[in-house]
Amino acid sequence: MIELRDVYLNYGSREILKGVSLKVEDNCIKAILGPSGVGKSTIIKLMLGLIRPTHGEVFIDGIEISKMSEVDLFPIRQKMGIVFQGNALFDSMTISENLSFFLRENLKLSEPEIQQRIQDQIEFAGLEGYENALPENLSGGMKKRVAVGRALIFNPSMVLFDEPTAGLDPVSSKRILELITRLQRDNGLGAVIVTHIIDDVFAVANNVAVLYQGKIIFDDKPGNLQLSNHPFISSFMSSDEVEL
Repeated sequence: MIELRDVYLNYGSREILKGVSLKVEDNCIKAILGPSGVGKSTIIKLMLGLIRPTHGEVFIDGIEISKMSEVDLFPIRQKMGIVFQGNALFDSMTISENLSFFLRENLKLSEPEIQQRIQDQIEFAGLEGYENALPENLSGGMKKRVAVGRALIFNPSMVLFDEPTAGLDPVSSKRILELITRLQRDNGLGAVIVTHIIDDVFAVANNVAVLYQGKIIFDDKPGNLQLSNHPFISSFMSSDEVEL
């Protein structure tokens, strides 16, 4: 569904991405693994058309999007839900209002249709009884689940996660990873997970690309990471650390 072809991205004189090529297939969970600040989140922004590559092409369902207008990008973006690292919830809105906001703003749906979509995501995320709660009254893990529900409200084909378990306790992290697995197993969706946590990759990913110094140095099944002879990969696979 998503493909980057020979993508370069510069911020002034700073090179962020240096010829990145990767594919994300339908109904596949693809992890992009790398240290903090290496440009992983930048790849998500490129996939959404929020930024444009300095050089190279970005395809969504076979359509090259890097030169498209904001108006033309809207239906493309509807194919992808996004879960931001900081969740990006509206503090003054209830959980139900957070879930329905973009539906009311962008789609002409009847009120029963909107309410059904809200209820579906409340149930999927396990948030029954919190429909009228404000984000400030929720734990970090619950806020993340609201963000997942909001990402699914448009019925996308692919969901993009930016550091989905960062800052969460182990129990909340496990629940978020279970939700990601259910997206594929029960809903037939694909996902892109940007993370620096190796355990998350082994927990949910079908395929992992390792980003290091602006380049993809590995793109294969997670189980084959241990077979890589790249010095960077070898160094963290041989350590006891689970984060890059």
